[in-house]
Amino acid sequence: MRAPLRGARRRHRGPAGFLDRAWRDPGSPNPGLTAIRTANARYCLGNNRMKIAEPAMRNVLGVRRVLGLVLMLAAVAAVAYLERSVGGDFDLRLVYFLIVLSGAMLLPRSVALAVAAAVAIVSVGVTGVTGTALIVNGLTHLVMYGYAALLTSNWEQERRRLMRMSRVDGLTGLRNLRALQEQLPTWLGPAARTGRHMAVMMMDVDGFKEVNDHLGHGVGNELLKEVANLLRFAVRVGDEPYRFGGDEFVLLLSDADGEGAQVVATRIQEIYRSMGQTLRGTDVQVSFGIGIAVFPEDGSTPDLLLTRADEALLAAKRSGPGKVARYEATAAAAA
Repeated sequence: MRAPLRGARRRHRGPAGFLDRAWRDPGSPNPGLTAIRTANARYCLGNNRMKIAEPAMRNVLGVRRVLGLVLMLAAVAAVAYLERSVGGDFDLRLVYFLIVLSGAMLLPRSVALAVAAAVAIVSVGVTGVTGTALIVNGLTHLVMYGYAALLTSNWEQERRRLMRMSRVDGLTGLRNLRALQEQLPTWLGPAARTGRHMAVMMMDVDGFKEVNDHLGHGVGNELLKEVANLLRFAVRVGDEPYRFGGDEFVLLLSDADGEGAQVVATRIQEIYRSMGQTLRGTDVQVSFGIGIAVFPEDGSTPDLLLTRADEALLAAKRSGPGKVARYEATAAAAA
């Protein structure tokens, strides 16, 4: 039986436990950095949260797709019945097109193409033509509706891809300021209704300008990536890191008061110090300035919480590198 690692006070499961053991492994020349990079490969840059929720998400999406398909086919049947009832006095192709386009926007491409094929068959079948006319009209409708579904599906996929890109920081892979501004109201709503505490933690990298000036922007970018990787695994499942801009990051901590946020901030500082960061063969000595604002004591709106967290960060920076500060109204007024 392998002896426990020296200095390991407690065991955790999942990425936190894996990193906790690796950080304290005295046999590794750079244990913290090795742990982060190994965890990246093992847990695919933080996607362990998605893996936990993946089965439930698949079930929900499956139900929605089946429901959407049933509704589309029901609409096709209803339009076909209407067209048959009016005896061909009205041209309902526009309604068929609306069904096809809606299916292409809401359903997966393969399912949308199946809906388009069903529309083509039904729209030709209700006309009552037979023989060669039935075949020619059927193929024409099939190509027409199928091509419309294919184009619409491609456009919708591209729109969704651009939407995702607009909310993700290209360098670090974290969600960006736009995503943060959209998430904060949704995040605070349940907390306001249930009376729970939530903490906003704003942090930046002390000494980042010196790294850029002396080692170059490429090393600075690598440092930001390593910080982002650290934040992914230093927070709990459900807590989300964001890149605020430049060398500033924001953490949203659920069910955390001021003391709980202080514990998280201190742990992040200790973890990073233990990593002994080395980039391109050069030792990089940096730390984090961290400011904390707690809902609802320090602010009850998203903008106010971010402002208060930023003021707390400025107070931490004034105290020196590697400091953590909680927002205080009297200190902010004095400044």
